[in-house]
Amino acid sequence: MFEQLAIFTPQGQVLYQFNCLGKKFAESQINAFLNQLILSPVTKKDSVGGKFNLVNVQSGATKSFCAMFYVAKQPEFYFVITFAEQNLQLDREAEETLTLALKLWESLGIREDINENMSKKMDELHDLEESLAKFDQFLRAKYEESIKYTVSSTPAAASKEQSPGNTVGKNKNKKVQQQARSAPSNQGRKWGRDGVIEDTSNVDMKTLDFSSKKTKSTSDNSVSVQESAIDKDSFGNRTEGGDFLIKQIDDLLTTSAKEPTTTSGANKYANSAFGFLQKHFLGNKTITEQDLVSVLDKLKQQLVTKNVAPEAADYLTAQVKRDILGSKTANWTTVEDTARESLTKALTEILTPGVSVDLLHEIQKKTGKTDSEGKKSPYVFSVVGVNGVGKSTNLSKLAFWLLQNSFRVLIVACDTFRSGAVEQLRVHVENLAQLMDQSYVRGSRNKRGKTGNDYVELFEAGYGGSDLVTKIAKQAIKYGHDYDFDIILMDTAGRRHNDPTLMSPLKSFAEQAKPDKIIMVGEALVGTDSVQQAKNFNDAFGKVRNLDFFIISKCDTVGGMLGTMVNMVYATGIPILFVGVGQTYTDLRTLSVNWAVNTLMS
Repeated sequence: MFEQLAIFTPQGQVLYQFNCLGKKFAESQINAFLNQLILSPVTKKDSVGGKFNLVNVQSGATKSFCAMFYVAKQPEFYFVITFAEQNLQLDREAEETLTLALKLWESLGIREDINENMSKKMDELHDLEESLAKFDQFLRAKYEESIKYTVSSTPAAASKEQSPGNTVGKNKNKKVQQQARSAPSNQGRKWGRDGVIEDTSNVDMKTLDFSSKKTKSTSDNSVSVQESAIDKDSFGNRTEGGDFLIKQIDDLLTTSAKEPTTTSGANKYANSAFGFLQKHFLGNKTITEQDLVSVLDKLKQQLVTKNVAPEAADYLTAQVKRDILGSKTANWTTVEDTARESLTKALTEILTPGVSVDLLHEIQKKTGKTDSEGKKSPYVFSVVGVNGVGKSTNLSKLAFWLLQNSFRVLIVACDTFRSGAVEQLRVHVENLAQLMDQSYVRGSRNKRGKTGNDYVELFEAGYGGSDLVTKIAKQAIKYGHDYDFDIILMDTAGRRHNDPTLMSPLKSFAEQAKPDKIIMVGEALVGTDSVQQAKNFNDAFGKVRNLDFFIISKCDTVGGMLGTMVNMVYATGIPILFVGVGQTYTDLRTLSVNWAVNTLMS
């Protein structure tokens, strides 16, 4: 679908606006369109059907997009439709919508009404209210009835849906993801000041009860992991050199998240008829502190609604103020657009890793060396985090990726506190073993008497106190070295970040185990408390050791509220390695900074 339709005067007064996605009208897009329309030569505009013009708009303040437009004469009006990219389907939809808009404009006599009232100011043309309301009503009805679904069902669109890469399983998964994204966002839990988890979910707990469903017992050796749950094509790609790289997260998680509109009907057209060209729109305005008061407050509120902690939002808006105060706005650019562009830059700087995240080659470099006995030193990971964030699940996702790169993986059960923690890892190891070798018999032991096979194995030693944790870690590293494992993944017990008694053992654990990388799993649902969580875990390892990476879990549950990412990186400077987007082993993605920033700024 196209993004928005706008009808406005050369003076910049908007008579009509329509966003078919239900989002807030984006003035910045029209600003960028006008800027390029005025500055670019006519030869750069493509003609569509001999009637409409098409221009590709490039702007630093917004993502690049296409604009199809028509300039009506006597009086002069701009009819502009914007859409993400140029393709046959979107071109056709924009062309048909513009044609419909022009026919309705003429049939309702709006042009004649304006000609008769040329002596009045545009904001005094209250007689247009009824005509514009009818125009809006008819345009929406006709678009939904004869354009929206007709265009989406063209042969080109149908063939795309039926292409070999788009399997039924993928379509089903996308449908489930869209249903999850459209669910209320006020579900989950939060950590109180006393460290106790408070349930804030309004979900009917009966919907989470699967005990009545008939499922095959996992003890049945004939049961195998369903291949439909493992979609390697969506997980990543294999390079020519044989490395398996996880894909970047895209905007599938937020395409269905619609921002609520605050006005409706004709009130948002004739009555509001705002002039975005008149709000310092001519540019070359020196930005004063007074100009920034309301703008920065608006940007801060937007960040806070996206789960960015107030202290992080204050830091970002202070960066914006420092960046643009005293500078001049560019041609055809408002103070607000200038501030938004600066905020986009500040968010990008925060989320862009300051260290290398080329973890795969770092692992290959270490495991490629051998000692005097011909043994390799395994690469050791330790996974930490608060209770319930998904440490064991994300450790298993990490293991699946490493297995795709032909590493032998030893998973170590260092969570000796939580009841069932060892058994949970055992199930994960059996699943991973079966995914690597379908002949693997669940519940069986390998030639070393351990759960797993030659690809992945579980090292366990039961339950006990903190002394046992360090003992297990050291024994596992020796075991991994002796039996030629490439990777050691250590699961740890969840602990409240504001309880010094629970946090203190982390320092001695890191000193004894000496992991190559310590990864903290943070939960996207937590929001503002993630600042303190990240600080406390990063400080827990002492002055000579820090966290190395974050994995942000459950990103599929928060829509566009990605503030946790900003909070944790702001608090520590530690980069995000992966983000979790679901419950299967392939639901792991690398972070796209552009995607995250665009989502936060939308």
